[in-house]
Amino acid sequence: MHHPLLSLLLASAVLSGAAGCQRAADAAAEAAIERASGEKVAVDRDGNRMRISTPEGEVTIATGEGIALPADFPDDLFLPASYGVSSVMDIGGARLVSLEADGSVAAMFDSAREAMEGKGWSQTLAMQQAESAMLGFSRDGREATYTFTRRGDDQLMVGIQLRARDRQ
Repeated sequence: MHHPLLSLLLASAVLSGAAGCQRAADAAAEAAIERASGEKVAVDRDGNRMRISTPEGEVTIATGEGIALPADFPDDLFLPASYGVSSVMDIGGARLVSLEADGSVAAMFDSAREAMEGKGWSQTLAMQQAESAMLGFSRDGREATYTFTRRGDDQLMVGIQLRARDRQ
């Protein structure tokens, strides 16, 4: 079975780069996802939102300006003091949110760590490099992973992945 993230990344790239004819872009996205996954898919677009249906389930992607956090976004997760939402993706039991914020990787890493621990999350992962960092946390059967990547002098990309921990 092919990893659904490959298909998701292809769809996201086509969705983000499609400024011309929407019908042609949607057909190209559908064809690219089908080639990558080996499965039949259906792409349904509504403005800046795309729903990709596969035999295993649906992937929903929203990109562009003016995107808000989903209404059901948990209030016990760290968010930068000031940010813009770049994209929101729902993949099965996981939600991936991409934010743009100001600041440094180190400062955002420290703020996220302190805030998450203050909200009752247990740290499970920490990794820092000069221009990127990653933090992982768990709480009440959920896992949250943060990625921080510098873009330009003071611009940061903040990725948040939230999912329920697999129970067996």
